[in-house]
Parts: sequence; structure tokens; C-alpha cells
Amino acid sequence: MKNESADKLIQVVGVETEKVAREKSFGSPVAAVTNVTAAVMVLMAPGGRVPKDRSWKAAKVMMAKVDAFLDALIHFKKENIHENCLKAIQPYLGDPDFSPELIAAKSNAAAGLCSWVINIVKFYEVYCEVEPKRQALSKANAELAAAQEKLSVIKAKINTHRVVCIQVGGLASENVRWAEAVKSFRHQESTLCGDVLLITAFVSYLGYFTKRYRLELMDNSWRPYLSQLKVPIPVTPGLDPLTMLTDDADIAGWQNEGLPADRMSTENATILTSCERWPLMVDPQLQGIKWIKSKYGEELRIIRIGQRG
Repeated sequence: MKNESADKLIQVVGVETEKVAREKSFGSPVAAVTNVTAAVMVLMAPGGRVPKDRSWKAAKVMMAKVDAFLDALIHFKKENIHENCLKAIQPYLGDPDFSPELIAAKSNAAAGLCSWVINIVKFYEVYCEVEPKRQALSKANAELAAAQEKLSVIKAKINTHRVVCIQVGGLASENVRWAEAVKSFRHQESTLCGDVLLITAFVSYLGYFTKRYRLELMDNSWRPYLSQLKVPIPVTPGLDPLTMLTDDADIAGWQNEGLPADRMSTENATILTSCERWPLMVDPQLQGIKWIKSKYGEELRIIRIGQRG
């Protein structure tokens, strides 16, 4: 995000800064000018340590090296202003005499600095409001891209089945089966977004809960919520997350590796193999660790707290 007004203003300040440097030789300028330089010192306070001494003498020290002062204005980190600086700058901004038009009658250079202070603070306020929305938009776009990718896969499957149906049109029984598959894929296309959303919630949040609460969240909380929205999100009736995250071959392989055959163990293994992060496992009977050691074998790397190297 750019603030063109603030950036252009810095160039104007650059022209006028030399005048400020000449004025620093004065004994003491009018209060309107010293208020501007004090506001600049507040805004540029390093680490939010607002100086107590904001006198004209302190301002002259700040502007002693004109090039360095101008460079500090140009490269000021206007996206990251300390809370202490924002709090201390408010009395200056609330002063009706703190106006570039009024200060210009006293000093054009001070008027430029006054405009810089006002625009930098306005920029930061807008930035704080817009940035979270931009991050939310970026996250939503990423989720949309993932859903569209899955949708493309389903469409590709539909097209494949259409071609196959044409090529083997003479096989009536196969034709009927493929027609049903195409119908199923078309229905799945309409519920894809809701299915992906529900399955994502399953992987992200249900691992902490017992069987009872998992069913309670899926059937009595999440599904009704999606259907009662102002714009309902369709979900496949009776959707079982395991059918989209794994298959019988995977489950059989896990059980051969020592995973218990109950539904909870299968769900836990599905969550573990589907998530992007390392999960925390509560495993009092040591069934999970036995399965993990069997599944990953020599590829497993065990790290303990306090381990060196």
C-alpha cells in the first residue's frame, strides 16, 4: 500500500529543509514553529522513547545534519509507528493552530514538516484498518485456489467419464454405471466447497475431542450452521470425512502396521496423515507410538527435550 501524498510531500520537505537548517541559527522561533519540530521529534522517537526535551535547542540538534535529517524523513517506517509516539502526538494534532496553512505564514519549511506529520499519521491509521483486511483477502484467495484446484480435478474426471461413455456406448451395463458416476460427480461438484470446508474443520479441530463430542460438533453444530446461513453452503448428506481423506487400502495398511481397528483410531490416523503440522498425541496406552514406529521405521527421527546435537 502506498501513500502518494505523504511520499510527494517528503520531496517538498526536502526543498524546504535547508531553510529549516538556516532558521536553526535563530534564537527562538515562534511557538507554532517549535510545536512542529516538537511533533517531528515525537513521531521519530526511536523505539517509542518520546523525549521530554522538545525545545528548539533539541530540535536544532535533530536537524544539525540536514542530509541525515532528510534521509530519516524519506525512509521513515510509516507502517510501524510506536503506540507511545501515537499517544504523544495527539495533543499537537488536536491543536487548531497545528495547520500547514496557518504555519505557512510563519515558515514555509515548518509548514512542510507539519503536513508531513499529519499525512504520516493519517497513512498509519488507514494502514492499520486496511492491512488486516488485505491479509484476510489473501487467505481467502488461497482457500479459493485450493477449492478450485479440487474442482478442476473433479471436472477432469467428469470429462474422462464422458469420453469413456462415448467409446464404449455398446456396453449397456457399463454405460449405465458410468452415467451414474457422472451424475454423482456433478452432484459432488455442487457440494465441493461445503465438503472441503467441513473436512478441513474435521482435520483442524476435532482431534482434541472424544467420539461423543466429535459427533456433536459435526452433526448438531457445523452442518446445521452451514445450512442456516443467509446463503447456505450445500454439503453432501451424511458425508463421512474418511471417505474423502483415505480409502480401504490405506486403512488396511495402517492396521497391518499395528493401528487398532476401531473408528477413533482410524480417525486419529487420518488426521495425523492429513495435517500440515506435527500433532500433539495423548497416548496413555502407547498404541499410537507403536503404530508410528512401525509405519515410519528407520525414517522416524526422535527428538527429546534437553537433547544435545
